[in-house]
Amino acid sequence: MPASVFDQISDFTSCFFLGFAVGIVFDSFFFKRILKRRTKEILFFISSVLSTAVLIVGLMFINFYTLKWYTFLAIACGIYVYKNTISPLYKEFLKKVNKVLSFNKK
Repeated sequence: MPASVFDQISDFTSCFFLGFAVGIVFDSFFFKRILKRRTKEILFFISSVLSTAVLIVGLMFINFYTLKWYTFLAIACGIYVYKNTISPLYKEFLKKVNKVLSFNKK
């Protein structure tokens, strides 16, 4: 039985916000610019694993792993919109938090 239009719109919206969450996870691990190369590689690995876990759990709750073309489109749109709207503000917030926590006067 095909899904109704409302179900498809609901899935699209949920996957859109899932893409937003993946963008937040990715930015959370890369807010500190002065890192050694090995530390950057480890943080990239951790953020990749965490992003994958967020996607898997999100897809399980949204549509029980049913992947359709609009699922990928919604996740990509969510990441794109996050990177172009909220990401700069979130990175500035993380820089200020980092400055306060490390007592670094840059």
